[in-house]
Amino acid sequence: MDSKVLSSIRYAEVGRLQTLLAEHRQPILLLGAGASVTSGVPAAGETVNRAAKWAYCKEHGRSPMDPGVVDSDWIPWLEQQSWFKRGVGLADQYPVAIDNLLGIAQDRREFFEQLISRGVKPGQGYRALARILYNGWVATVLTTNFDHCIDRAAVLEAVPPYLVKIRTASDWIQFKTSPANPQLIHIHGSVEHYSDKNLAEDVLKLDQETVEHIKPLLRDHPLIVVGYRGMEPSVMKDLLENQIDYANGFTNGVFWCDMKRSITEPLSPLVQSFADKIGSNFNRVPIDGFDQLLKNDLLDQLAARQTPLKQLGPVSAPSSLPLDMRPFQSARFEDLDEQVLFQRLRQYADKHYEPYPERFDSEWVRERAVVKRLLHQTESDPKVSSPTLAAWVMFARNPNQSLAQAMVKLTIEGPESWLRGAFGEDADLIDTDEVGIFSVQREIGGTLWNQLNTLEETIALLNAPFLLKDGKSHQVTPYHPLAIHEMIVNALVHRDYSVEAPIEIRISPTEIETISPGGLIDEVAARAGAESIESLVRGGSRGVLKGYRNPVISSFFYGSNEMERRGSGLADMLQYTIDNNGDVHFHPMEQNSAFKVLIFARPEAVDEITRTAVADQSETVRFTTNLAEFVGLPEKVWHAGTSARSAAGLRKSAGDLPVPPGYVQDGRFFSFYDLERITSDYVTPFDEGDIEELTIPELFEQGNGLNIMRRLLHELLNEHLRAIGLVVDEDRRRAHFPKNDEPERKITYQGRVKRATRTIVKARTKRDSDDLLYYEHKAFTYSLMAFGIDWGLFINPGYVFTRDGNRRYLGRDRINILSTKRAARDFNPSVMHDVTFWMACLSEEAEGVFALKPETKNTLSDYAPTVLLNTAFPGIAYKSTAFGDGRTLEDELEQSVLEADQELEDLAAIEDVDEVDAAQDDTNDDDGGEDGQ
Repeated sequence: MDSKVLSSIRYAEVGRLQTLLAEHRQPILLLGAGASVTSGVPAAGETVNRAAKWAYCKEHGRSPMDPGVVDSDWIPWLEQQSWFKRGVGLADQYPVAIDNLLGIAQDRREFFEQLISRGVKPGQGYRALARILYNGWVATVLTTNFDHCIDRAAVLEAVPPYLVKIRTASDWIQFKTSPANPQLIHIHGSVEHYSDKNLAEDVLKLDQETVEHIKPLLRDHPLIVVGYRGMEPSVMKDLLENQIDYANGFTNGVFWCDMKRSITEPLSPLVQSFADKIGSNFNRVPIDGFDQLLKNDLLDQLAARQTPLKQLGPVSAPSSLPLDMRPFQSARFEDLDEQVLFQRLRQYADKHYEPYPERFDSEWVRERAVVKRLLHQTESDPKVSSPTLAAWVMFARNPNQSLAQAMVKLTIEGPESWLRGAFGEDADLIDTDEVGIFSVQREIGGTLWNQLNTLEETIALLNAPFLLKDGKSHQVTPYHPLAIHEMIVNALVHRDYSVEAPIEIRISPTEIETISPGGLIDEVAARAGAESIESLVRGGSRGVLKGYRNPVISSFFYGSNEMERRGSGLADMLQYTIDNNGDVHFHPMEQNSAFKVLIFARPEAVDEITRTAVADQSETVRFTTNLAEFVGLPEKVWHAGTSARSAAGLRKSAGDLPVPPGYVQDGRFFSFYDLERITSDYVTPFDEGDIEELTIPELFEQGNGLNIMRRLLHELLNEHLRAIGLVVDEDRRRAHFPKNDEPERKITYQGRVKRATRTIVKARTKRDSDDLLYYEHKAFTYSLMAFGIDWGLFINPGYVFTRDGNRRYLGRDRINILSTKRAARDFNPSVMHDVTFWMACLSEEAEGVFALKPETKNTLSDYAPTVLLNTAFPGIAYKSTAFGDGRTLEDELEQSVLEADQELEDLAAIEDVDEVDAAQDDTNDDDGGEDGQ
């Protein structure tokens, strides 16, 4: 090429492209075939190569998949074709070759569908592009390709939740010059819809409607071209060169990316002509490849610099948006649990390597909620936002108040022994029309997270393992737990929330049936065609039938590791069930009104008398841990110098000056409360210049960091216990409810299966009169346990006995021994019910996750950290044979408990209780003794 022409071409570095994205210029991205090569899609030359073999086989009655067809068969045949030009590269003959080899539209569709589906897995570049689109740094992608790499990358990355795809003329109705959702435009159409532009005459001219829609974008935004040689007049002339005047000479810049190894090679004649006409607005950019550019140079660099995300829109929600993205009725942001929303958004950001604040930031929560399609902004006033349906069903404090159908109706039917074995002797059983068959019914509402946890926990009680004797005895469960998980998630995530009907789950000893409102979405139904979805899945169609009625809900379940966004849920459920020797059927119901899944239990679980299995007759023991997981903890601690020896001493010396909860260690006062903000806003006993902050890892590097962390968490927990009305004995880390005006104080709460009422304070009287002896309180002790970087709250249910129904404890060390004996009589499931009860109290019956509350009298509550606990306790079921001979301690403890009750009564009957207590105090070390257990 003429050196004068070469010298006229300007060059730019990749950093210039980073700047375009970081400055929210939202460049238009034009992709060619080169972008898809590393994803397994052949480039133009190889495509001609394969098309020639395909056409040869069709002409000679052979299968294109026949391994016996070799190069020496079809290459000579290709070279004999009248249109073929020897000495010209196959890539340069692409349109003419496709025209002559695949002129019949059905042949062309069949060939390209196999070409772009078999072995095609989106590479790193496409997956990075999905995230770039989601972050709003690019809003529109133009592609000359027919593959679905971007679509599949969006599924794998779970973002963006909604991608507008324009492949046919009818799709242009969705097009926006300022899109509220990222959009992908196939400028050469779709082979699936016979609208592809592959033939020789097709590449000479671009459809005028396509040009008219796209040209405003080219005028108003920079253009980045990657993986495109520029050999097609339809693109280079109609879309680019002919629009130079309209686009004001492409004053926003055209950045043409070429591989570094070929950056000095001549441009194609069409590209060179275009570059000459726009002059300095044309820049060549040397890159290492499509994957490296999108992943390493753009996404990773922008993320490392914490580049702000760009919100697309805002525009009014069109009716074509998925239902879960639309604003929900008259819902308000204040109706959402903002603390839980913060934790889920932060969890999602961490999973996807996005920046997030270290502590609660209301402004960040709102901004991210808008970007994640949890809040919808009105066009007239962007400051006004309302929750979408997705936000409502996942984060509303009471979602069923305005959306009654967002719940699950659970019906369990079976023999009485089976039901009571799972739910206990106190389970409410309902008669059915069938003799000997009873039912347990429950409506499970709340957020989707609560519904998922409650359903899995309840079904686990019915899915206890049994002993299978098959050569070597081993334990199995009637249903594979992961198959149950996939079934529940599929129903919750993909149901149609516009249908005024709940999800229905019916369970018997032999099967689990789930009916979810809303059948197959149109996209999946179209792909399935006349074949049933079950037959397609059984035939190996994994991921092909993907589709999301509720993309935002799907995205958050993916972000919480509850599902994979690759269209494999049904396939996984099928495989898990078959692996467990069961079976499953699934299909849309009549008129596609609902979707039904029916999982059958292992046959051995159905027939206890079989030649291949013997059902274990031993007792099933369900163990529920009494360890609640902290799912949100402070990430920093502040400390300041003090002469006080304890936090209590500091508060006393401070007088009326505010002092937050904290702990004193080695002359420093430590607190999770932001001391810098507090001292900035108030007069405090702290020296503002002496305040320092530590991250939690830095705290642990201190000599006593673990103990400080535990002490500070105990302070926050004690505050919460007092805030919900419990009497707290901080020294013994014990809590109980005080009495009220009634002889017995009762609390009604949601148990594991039903609403239950529990007596928490009971007045004990003499056996021969109504004279009050003492009060018996349900109580619990608590402690914090560290598991690496994770923390748990250990809850140990028990009793405490008081003289006054409040905190005047009856006796000392002897009472501790007796209360331990009294609690020892409570076995599983009694203890399991106790643990469930105390969690219901601690969480105030919150669903899924709850935040610790500061005391109402705490004037510094605005500076309190966010600490979240999970309400679900992990559990597991075993057969008693796993513990040897199956003997229990029940008989041995019975007499001990009776003796303890008698001793309690005798001790309480002593008239001068204070004297007895004082005598006991004199004989015991004053170590803070009793723990109520």
